[in-house]
Amino acid sequence: MGRIDSRVDAVFTDIDALREPGAAVAVIDHGEILYSRGYGLADLEIGRPITTDTSFYLASLSKQFTGMAIMLLAEQGKLTFDDRLLSYFPQFPAWGADITLRHMLYHTSGLPQYTQLFSSSEKVSQFSRDVTGLTNNAVLARTMDLAGLEFPAGTQYAYGGIGYILLAMIVRIVSGQSFAEFLKAKVFDPLGMKHTVVYDESRPIRHKLAHGYWKEHDRFERLDYPMLTAGDGGLFSTLDDLFLWDQALNTERLVSKAMLARAFTSGATNDGTQVGYGFGWITNVFPYLSDAERKQLDALGSTDLRHVAHGGSWPTYYNYIIRLLDSQRTIIVLSNRGPIAPAKARIGHTGFDGPRGRAHRIAEIVFGG
Repeated sequence: MGRIDSRVDAVFTDIDALREPGAAVAVIDHGEILYSRGYGLADLEIGRPITTDTSFYLASLSKQFTGMAIMLLAEQGKLTFDDRLLSYFPQFPAWGADITLRHMLYHTSGLPQYTQLFSSSEKVSQFSRDVTGLTNNAVLARTMDLAGLEFPAGTQYAYGGIGYILLAMIVRIVSGQSFAEFLKAKVFDPLGMKHTVVYDESRPIRHKLAHGYWKEHDRFERLDYPMLTAGDGGLFSTLDDLFLWDQALNTERLVSKAMLARAFTSGATNDGTQVGYGFGWITNVFPYLSDAERKQLDALGSTDLRHVAHGGSWPTYYNYIIRLLDSQRTIIVLSNRGPIAPAKARIGHTGFDGPRGRAHRIAEIVFGG
């Protein structure tokens, strides 16, 4: 394993372990952790290093947990995927009458991105100030003030966050518990995920937090996550806890195999066009493979054609997880650093070789492609 260790380490050689924020990586194969390590610092001020026990803001990796919450309630018969949004929010405008839970899970609801409703700034520092303290209720109120959908429900795919925030609020309505309480009782505690929390208005303690940083004028500035929304994001977790989550997804500990398969299967628009997204998971990770290439892999006996993945980004946190379903292999990369220069300090631009590229390079090193 030593040669693999050194080759994986080489993927992170650009991180100064003593002076910079960095990343944490885990490589899992059939229930075994092949590789798990932290690079760089969780706290520049005191020099605290990143470890497998360091908490990161998961950003959109949180959506897979929201999908699980909805599946848990569906399997208990407490809701269905075709329930209408207005059944849970009767005060919602009539233009939302056709939206179902399924539409929100698949990002085919026609609802827009919500951060643009609260900030038009692309500058990281101003954007962060504009959304500080933002809650689910505030997002709901602003959404109901909209004139209508961006497109009719079910007709298109457009990735966004409002749908998953509303799903988290529906979990509360149906279960009688807050979204955070529900996940703790039904997912985190049963799996032993002791250091995973939903960061909402209760502002829970975050275990060994990796502070977020972005680089300006050749200096890293601290910019921690400021929002209180949950469902589309909101979770903090560690590599150690995410290993437990990953292993549960290979079993029926949470929901049945048939139910879990829905999460990893692409949804579709009304005309049957696949959208490449399941319940909190991207399902077409390698869409660029041609039919000929896929047949070639089939002929070689490849068992790794089925993949799901997801990224999660905030200006100072960037994450990625990819799961090779048939061979039960997973790679997780979490990071606490953002742009490298003020000219690139815009929402969605990392200026830093991100977790997705690193995860795929690690897959090639460890699993041969």
